[in-house]
Amino acid sequence: MSQPRRIIWSCELVTDFLGRILHREKVSSKIIVVCSTREHFLGQLAAAVHYGTTTPEGHELITKAIGLLSRSQNVKLAFCETLEHLRAYISALDIASTKQEDNTLGESSPRLLLAVLNPLALHLSTTEFSAQGLSRTLAAAVEATARQKVDLVLCECVDVMENANDEHGEALWNTKVPLLNGTARIVAEENTSRVPVKKVAQRWFEFDDDRNIYRQQQ
Repeated sequence: MSQPRRIIWSCELVTDFLGRILHREKVSSKIIVVCSTREHFLGQLAAAVHYGTTTPEGHELITKAIGLLSRSQNVKLAFCETLEHLRAYISALDIASTKQEDNTLGESSPRLLLAVLNPLALHLSTTEFSAQGLSRTLAAAVEATARQKVDLVLCECVDVMENANDEHGEALWNTKVPLLNGTARIVAEENTSRVPVKKVAQRWFEFDDDRNIYRQQQ
């Protein structure tokens, strides 16, 4: 088996993200961790379809949504509405057992994908939207997946329900954050060193944007 992938996807809308997960990722099992409540996730799906999705499966996703995901034999769906919940879920995730239970393809070494949707947005309103706080979360996810050779994907999508708010989606990767936790995020202090979130993430992840290729295939 090749080395596990650690990738950050570029998907504008949540429907683009789910379309890629459900229809394009050829792995034996998938765990999708949504960094919000179930209700907010469904609201994002509805808003994304109304706004105009780039994936042909968009309307299927909103009409079937949770049912489609829950009935998929190789998909597990979890919701983490706080940063503490996300870190606890990742640290307690028994990936080895999941791989064994979901090995419906009869593979000797089944491939599993852990995909986390909007982890940066979960940090945004906390004092841990910093290089230190983000590194703690990213490192935990990398450690949990690396030792068992599980692919890891992160993705930030625009929240169409908050279209007046520019602090969502891919723009968050270019946001400059303080090095340490507890530094005021909105009012920047002149003497505070800051670093782009993308630079923090590039310690572990590669950035992958194949949206143009995907659109050409439609």
